[in-house]
Amino acid sequence: MRAFLLATVLAVLASFAHAQLLLPKPELRVEKDCEDCPEMVILPDGLYMSRAPVTVSEFRAFVEETGYKNTGWGCKWNFSGFEQGPRHPVTCVTFEGAELYARWLSQKTGKDYRIPTGEELTYAVRAATTTNYWWGQQVGRDRATCLGCGRALDAEGTTPVDTFEANPFNLLDALGNVWIWTTDCTSADCTERFLLSGGWSSPPSDLRMSKRIYNGVTVPFNTYGIRVVREFE
Repeated sequence: MRAFLLATVLAVLASFAHAQLLLPKPELRVEKDCEDCPEMVILPDGLYMSRAPVTVSEFRAFVEETGYKNTGWGCKWNFSGFEQGPRHPVTCVTFEGAELYARWLSQKTGKDYRIPTGEELTYAVRAATTTNYWWGQQVGRDRATCLGCGRALDAEGTTPVDTFEANPFNLLDALGNVWIWTTDCTSADCTERFLLSGGWSSPPSDLRMSKRIYNGVTVPFNTYGIRVVREFE
């Protein structure tokens, strides 16, 4: 009897796992609120998030319209230290610069754009998975851009945001390529903010969403990038 019950339970579990594999991905709804705005996808919880990290081309539209300039020391959005094309993720943007970009999108479209929280970014990147990476336990090859992700040009700079497969929530570059600024603070004065998801010079372990780094809101690096979110209307 015990053997029969065990066999029955295992059969039910196997059937459930098979059904899970057959569940469709969320519908890919890509929207743009303006010609120069980033593509947005709707997540299962109803939040819109930029499908990819904001690109050089998308950020350039903001710069040309507002006259934005990186201030202070460090790299610049248009001079990262390595070659970048229009579809590469913009880098060397401070958290303050990221907020100005989101504010510009809001003014341009009449919709409420902002920088994601750590919880929102983690939810979108994990895409209902529980493994180390959304595609499995091991980093494998040709899944993301990082130091040790199997690319021929590892640690030489960013790659176009559509180089790799999207995750189950239809996010491109969900992991790797650039660290993403979040609104999560390290202290009450919020002069430092957390970044998640790993960058092009990160080891595979940094791509796990349990890994967080932080820096000052005025500090740019050529491994830092941005995503934006807006509420569903």
